Amino acid sequence: MDLHHANTSFPRTGRAAAAVLAGLLLLAATTGGARAGLESGAADGYRIWLHALERTIAGRTASGQEERPVLYPFDSPAWQAGSGAPAYRHLAISKAVRELEEVWQDRGRGEGPPALVALANARNYLHLSEYDSALVWYAAAAAKDTAGRFSEDIARETLAAAAAAGDSLAVVRAVTNTLGLSSLEGRDGEVVLAYRWLLTSRDARAVDHLIARVAVADTTLDGRVRYWHAYALAWRGRHAESLAHLVRLVGDGGLSHGLSENERSWVLTAIPDLMYLDGDEDGARWLYRLLAGSSLPRLQLWGVYQIAGLDLASAHYGAAAAAYESICAGPRLGSWQDQACALKDVARELERIRAEGESYGTAAFFDR
Repeated sequence: MDLHHANTSFPRTGRAAAAVLAGLLLLAATTGGARAGLESGAADGYRIWLHALERTIAGRTASGQEERPVLYPFDSPAWQAGSGAPAYRHLAISKAVRELEEVWQDRGRGEGPPALVALANARNYLHLSEYDSALVWYAAAAAKDTAGRFSEDIARETLAAAAAAGDSLAVVRAVTNTLGLSSLEGRDGEVVLAYRWLLTSRDARAVDHLIARVAVADTTLDGRVRYWHAYALAWRGRHAESLAHLVRLVGDGGLSHGLSENERSWVLTAIPDLMYLDGDEDGARWLYRLLAGSSLPRLQLWGVYQIAGLDLASAHYGAAAAAYESICAGPRLGSWQDQACALKDVARELERIRAEGESYGTAAFFDR
């Protein structure tokens, strides 16, 4: 049943209610099995990560600041509105581009600028949002960089420019070059961009290939690479492997690893979600309780929501109904709250059925 579109008035007939009850009892029977949860070090790291995020957001909010999201694909924050900086900067860059191209036109055909000059001009065009021209100059820089001194910068920025231009052919060519490298050492930004593009395009085969390449450098992964590596593993349904990387990520304590507030929040919710999917219900419930006590509304409501789901599956219908009701009445954060609103009535009805017992032939399930 699609609970996002479900009728919230639960059927009153005994047959329908008993059928739903039987399904939930089967769910409860198949979701058991507790394991030890996170090891003490990882559990401490999770708590520190949660409190560090709470302090970060509280401090930013108290100072009246908004989060400046890092823009894809350039990994740089947006300009603040009203600062006047972009217009002045663009005038200066435009002048530099014009003067540079005039100089090299005067030097004769075929000579071209050295790699560093070509790279600088590519960046100038990038800042002007003229991505096609930037790609031309990045190609010129790559051709001149015979010693490979700027190969990492050129490769990363070429991929970013191609993504910004929406040039899928140029992106595929850049990603193919990345996948073909003998080593990904020092290519962290490039790998993150490749993951994000491939995940957005839902290219499962290429994602699997990149996962295999990144796994070779497992012990030396940068925090942001590990985050996107774990995200990709979760997307491919490899829950245990994804969980292992996320646990290692929070094991460093409150370090943000350059992740945004939303990305850090995802780590905190993904760990118990993946633990549950991996069969560790008790461990997941313990972490959901930490989230339910958070000062951050999104994390707090998600923890309450997931605990309610566990309560519903284990036939604690009264507790589940109360939790779903609080979520339904809370601030609007996502479409998943529609499901909470629908399940609120389901849980209440199941609690009523259990209270009435034998008139529906269900008491035997609860008397075992």
